[in-house]
Amino acid sequence: MDMVTRSKAELEQEGWRPASTTGGQHLKRILEMYEELGVEVYLEEINPEECTECTECFKTDNESMYRIYTRPMNCEYSD
Repeated sequence: MDMVTRSKAELEQEGWRPASTTGGQHLKRILEMYEELGVEVYLEEINPEECTECTECFKTDNESMYRIYTRPMNCEYSD
């Protein structure tokens, strides 16, 4: 799991694709699932205000939210 901040263009160039936006226990389950599938994961912490979906539960629980990007393991990309 990678937590270095990158731009969307950099992520796309490196083969990353947006997969989901979530947090808390659901985030943990998703990360476990991707690990089992052998998929690389990049997390980007975001503010609830950046989302178009309902985020009231995240705000109420003062919970961090993450945008999840995925790519196949050993993905070749150009620098």
